[in-house]
Amino acid sequence: MKSFAHRALCALAACLACAAAVAAQEKKEEYDMGVTQLVLLSRAPDWKAEAAAPHVERAQRAYIDKLIEDGTAALAGAVADDGDLREILVFKTDSPELVSEWVGNSPAVKAGVLKAEVLKWYTARNYITPPRRPLARSDYVFGILVRGPKWTAEETEETKKIQAGHMANIGRLSDEGKLVLAGPFEGGGERRGVFIFKVPTLEEAQRLTDTDPAVAAGRLKIQLHKWSVPAGMLR
Repeated sequence: MKSFAHRALCALAACLACAAAVAAQEKKEEYDMGVTQLVLLSRAPDWKAEAAAPHVERAQRAYIDKLIEDGTAALAGAVADDGDLREILVFKTDSPELVSEWVGNSPAVKAGVLKAEVLKWYTARNYITPPRRPLARSDYVFGILVRGPKWTAEETEETKKIQAGHMANIGRLSDEGKLVLAGPFEGGGERRGVFIFKVPTLEEAQRLTDTDPAVAAGRLKIQLHKWSVPAGMLR
């Protein structure tokens, strides 16, 4: 894990500027750094409490559990905090169209309770593994890195210095075993990448993120969510 974290998380740092180039470089390593499709399931704009009836929630849970059981979904879990984001799923395929079909058939999306957004995510696919049986849940903090108020695509000596500090900080967090998986988005717009923390609280994840020079400089910030996935799906 330590070796992976150094490579894959440093890939994230560099990929924030150029995802495709770093992904190609990482594929030369022993880790399967490649394309997945990450799905954010959020409350629909016209979400109504009556539409999110218990029977819809049960059907949705059963549908997602089946995607996990048959291996269609490589990684999936509910978001525990009470915001618009309700579920995060990852599929090991390069076809966003196929993933859109799968999530579009989910009961909550068909009922108009949830909407799905599919993002191309580069990460170490072989560090996402089948869950242990019987299924039991394990808690993580899922972080979405986004552009900060001082984000700029311009490369200067100062941004190079910040980037170097950013990469060093990623290595430190991985050495500590706090950061278990990461990777950049391609074409994510304001969203730059993902950090998945194995820590008990949002506050600790935020504290760790705040040590990042890119965050301190205002180039990046993070959106954190409590996330529960079947144990064993993350190595």
